[in-house]
Amino acid sequence: MENMRLNIAFFVFIFLMFFRSEAQNPPSFYPFKGFHVGITGQAEFIQKPTFFLLNDGDPIPKGTWSYGWEAGIEFSYHFAKYFGVSIGINYGTALSYECAIFWRSISGFNEGRSTANTYQPCHSPIQDEEIIFPLKFEFHYPLRKDLFFTAEAGVKLKGVVHRLSYGKGATASYSSGTTVLVPPTPNDPNVPYDQIDYFDYWGERNISEIHCNLLIGIGLYYKLPYGDLLRFTTGVNLSFKNIIEGHYVYQLSQSWGVFTAKNDFIYTQLSYIHTLNWQKAKKYLKKQEFSFSSKKERRQDIIKMLKSW
Repeated sequence: MENMRLNIAFFVFIFLMFFRSEAQNPPSFYPFKGFHVGITGQAEFIQKPTFFLLNDGDPIPKGTWSYGWEAGIEFSYHFAKYFGVSIGINYGTALSYECAIFWRSISGFNEGRSTANTYQPCHSPIQDEEIIFPLKFEFHYPLRKDLFFTAEAGVKLKGVVHRLSYGKGATASYSSGTTVLVPPTPNDPNVPYDQIDYFDYWGERNISEIHCNLLIGIGLYYKLPYGDLLRFTTGVNLSFKNIIEGHYVYQLSQSWGVFTAKNDFIYTQLSYIHTLNWQKAKKYLKKQEFSFSSKKERRQDIIKMLKSW
């Protein structure tokens, strides 16, 4: 009987020591664990379209780089210490392209000026926006307690909403052009200027087609004192096929050709990621029934805990 009492006392002691140890050693608050939610903003430097001459007359237009943007919300799940996956719902630039055209010398318009026989921007960029879905696989590695290297790779789906809205076979057209005002000959102040169509280009897009782009990027995570994350990444978005195909024409010379645009781009992205670790730390302190003299003291203790991963 005496041995049984000693055994019971021993097991009770071990049991109490286990919970005492748990109270003294808070869990790790590693920032990449479980589910996260974030907001993202992205700037894009979009590759120029490609022009092909089919009928000579005026020099071929030159494609120029343009700009785009995206903003949205991101949901991620980190299933291992160094790896995670995410899905986003963004709204932003689905296509953007522009060009510079050759301006010939036109009597009464630009003869004798520096704008004659040279290239000048045609017009503002042709752009369209829509809902976009990025799907990514992510790697992250600590450089120090509050700084992490990250690399991402995935795909970006465009056209999903259009396909659901319009079905198969739907198309959209995009066009732009440039006109010039030329005084009458002989010049008569009572006669209005002639408006001459100089250059036009127009393209078509199959908006019921779902496009899948490849994206690859690298960057850094910075852990804020209260456990959330800031992420800065830069990378490339690569299309697998043209998103726009179209034609151009110089109206005075009837020089014409075709062009294509793929919407490849370089991107830089800034994101704010909410990790829920602050709430987890508060819940842990409440469960352990710790007492604090002020909210400031509790906040300082939480910040200290969030550094303990």
